[in-house]
Amino acid sequence: MLDASTFQDTDLINLTKANFTALKIDAETDYGQKLFSKFNGTGYPLIIFLNKDGIEVDRFYGYLPTYEFIIKMENVISEQNTFTYYLEEYNKNNHSAEILRPLANKYKEQGDKNMALELYKQLITSTNISKEDYKTAQYNIASLSLRNHQIQNMIKYLDYNQEDQNFENGVYDLLDYYKSNQMRDEELKTYITYLPLLNQSYRFLNRYAWRMTEINQNLKDALNKINMALLILTTEDTGYANILDTKAEILWKMGNIKDAVLIIEEALRINPNSEYYQSQKEKFLQSTD
Repeated sequence: MLDASTFQDTDLINLTKANFTALKIDAETDYGQKLFSKFNGTGYPLIIFLNKDGIEVDRFYGYLPTYEFIIKMENVISEQNTFTYYLEEYNKNNHSAEILRPLANKYKEQGDKNMALELYKQLITSTNISKEDYKTAQYNIASLSLRNHQIQNMIKYLDYNQEDQNFENGVYDLLDYYKSNQMRDEELKTYITYLPLLNQSYRFLNRYAWRMTEINQNLKDALNKINMALLILTTEDTGYANILDTKAEILWKMGNIKDAVLIIEEALRINPNSEYYQSQKEKFLQSTD
């Protein structure tokens, strides 16, 4: 998407030629994977700005429209609002919330979770912190603390912040922790606890339903929940075909192969070029042989 739109803009191209040496690397190649690992990449696309000494000035992930991308570039050129800018301000003993919050976020983006955690802890005790920043710091402290097996921070955050914008992300973080540590009982209890609170989130319903197919448990309930998710979306919504795929997987796991094929064919009508959905259909059909 960057290649097709943002990188075609004349102003952006001219700004790049005048101030940067642009290098595009395929992260799926051996060389690309080494660089991606070196810079602690966590997603694609990853845009990194380096100075002439190879030191990271700033980074961001994902698609940005042209005007936002140009703002990022101008920040790097003017040495404002970048990782190095905030770090220099911090090292000048400027520990205000306006510096701590973005610096903590940028350390988190760089994969330096320990430094990010320390800065979020400083942020939450800052005298000029806003309510929004306080909530964000609470969530990030709880999330990053899971790496140190401090589960209670997240449980406490979830107990007292059910209206917070990061509440659902916090539930996912806790589920991921239990899953990665093979704590199946705790994982299932967490799903059961938060299903009533997140029963209007098609993402959460889909995640629960798919996970039940992975562990082959509660399939009838999973089918019920995925049908709820389908009622939340319309066929035009992004993600609808993915929900259909989950329903097809559940039906296949339940032995209802005929209906599984019909549902995955519906997903293919929405996204006819999906090799994954086609492979799902072939998997279902082969199971009848």
